[in-house]
Amino acid sequence: MMINLPHPVLDALQDSAWYLAYTKPKSEEIGRDNLLKQGFEAWLPKIKAVKPRRRKAEDALFTQEAMFPRYLFFRPAHPQQSISVVRSTLGITSLVRFGHEFAQLPHDKLKQIAQWIEQQQERSAAELMGLQPGTAVKVVAGPLAGLDALVRMTAQDRVIVLLQLLGKDHEVAIPYQSLACA
Repeated sequence: MMINLPHPVLDALQDSAWYLAYTKPKSEEIGRDNLLKQGFEAWLPKIKAVKPRRRKAEDALFTQEAMFPRYLFFRPAHPQQSISVVRSTLGITSLVRFGHEFAQLPHDKLKQIAQWIEQQQERSAAELMGLQPGTAVKVVAGPLAGLDALVRMTAQDRVIVLLQLLGKDHEVAIPYQSLACA
């Protein structure tokens, strides 16, 4: 049973500005979780990406990556909550500032980012990689690595490409992770 939690930006009840925290490397989720434990509202925007290479055929094709590595958005849950404790929050290095002013992003701008991410989550592997019929690609993994090809069509988990082998064109099905745009 999947539980739908409210989106921290799209389902927000207030529209005050969001602050920006700079996290330790690969610690965005730790920082977000600790801010939430302290009563702040926090959001770590993640985008859908195609995994570079799968070890096993049953491994997932997609992964979720931080849209802004080492950054996350937060704001106080109520006007009396001080943001000074954020600097010493586990996973967070500092607050982003411009001179003496803390960096802030208006709620409506963050909402636009959240809406774009929602649309991006629906995209296929071919769309995420920019693969469409006629696109020139290079095979980067597998027994055909190093060969240039042309995308003929895309499918659920493979791309049909035209390869020139031994003077003839051949259609070959290749996993997305084995291709790169030329």
